[in-house]
Amino acid sequence: MPLSDKQVKTMEQKREKILQQAIILFAQQGYESTTIAKVAKASGVSFGSVFTYFENKDQLFYHAVTEPLETKYRTTLLDFDPEAEDILAEIKSMIDKHIRTFIEMHTYLQLVVQVIGQHTKFPEPFKILDDFSLEFILKLQQIIRNGQKSGVLEESDEDLTATAYMGFLLGIRLTFTDYAVSRIWEQLKIPAFQLLYPKR
Repeated sequence: MPLSDKQVKTMEQKREKILQQAIILFAQQGYESTTIAKVAKASGVSFGSVFTYFENKDQLFYHAVTEPLETKYRTTLLDFDPEAEDILAEIKSMIDKHIRTFIEMHTYLQLVVQVIGQHTKFPEPFKILDDFSLEFILKLQQIIRNGQKSGVLEESDEDLTATAYMGFLLGIRLTFTDYAVSRIWEQLKIPAFQLLYPKR
């Protein structure tokens, strides 16, 4: 007998709650210290319920790392047009979106850093992150290159410039507290822009 729409929605909501609690626990306590029992307790579900949605702890960790990127952050972070007619306005809009997005990514980025730091231990989620990083860098290179062609950016090594810009975004979110970054995020757009070598 097929599930009703209400039952499907309830299951989706339960899965999402489990996943969100797993993200928090994995980010704060690390992979080893996070247990299925802890995730179940934090989610308000039974131990066995977790296995209805995730085969094991490895799969739960994999989805905790990859799903937020695929369903939430990918579209926003890649939402800029390297071929925009007004390339300077597009660059400024891109920086604004990126800083806003990275501000809300704090817990998730703690998880990302764990995967990057132990990439041999987590090869599958690392590959997803690495592939996205390359996609992001390549698109950044395009807008930097077009900014240089249009005369709004100084000549620079676009690969190095794009990598430095991405490193800046990661660094500000992992360095500042929520309170601090919420107060100064507008000012952070200035050094982010400077990293792209704007013409004076």
